[in-house]
Amino acid sequence: MMQIADIDDEKNGLLLFKPLEYALDHFQISFIRDDSGVFRLKLFDPSIKDMGIIDLKDRKGHDVLTTEQTGVLLDSVSRAKKRCTFDVATTFGNLDGKPLVFTGLERPFYRCLNLQARVARMIALKKNRIDASYDFEDFWTDVSLDDKMEMFHRSIMTADPAMF
Repeated sequence: MMQIADIDDEKNGLLLFKPLEYALDHFQISFIRDDSGVFRLKLFDPSIKDMGIIDLKDRKGHDVLTTEQTGVLLDSVSRAKKRCTFDVATTFGNLDGKPLVFTGLERPFYRCLNLQARVARMIALKKNRIDASYDFEDFWTDVSLDDKMEMFHRSIMTADPAMF
């Protein structure tokens, strides 16, 4: 079970490109574990499907990447000595279904990604962004059944009675 001491653990986070981080934090995307154990990006907000990832705007209409950050990115891509595989025209739709690539051995807590994906799915269903039949297998694999049940019972005890 995750403890308060685990808050600063590297498994309690993902290092993502700022627009992806924003979309993940706002439940527009998730990373869902497939049958082979690979995490793949799932787009839960079709309104950003055709949007370039560097063009993402926040809820107030401001660019997620500042003009300066975009300029640095474009300059770095154009001056790269090695072939750069980043395409500045990449859209969120282009990334839908693409694998999350890890550069080291560290992995995030599966239960954190699973919880974020479950919340994103629930929001997408509520806003009619996805078909009601869409679902995915839970990937709480680093949690025992006892821990799952304890979390479930605790969530019921603290839930708003209006939900029932």
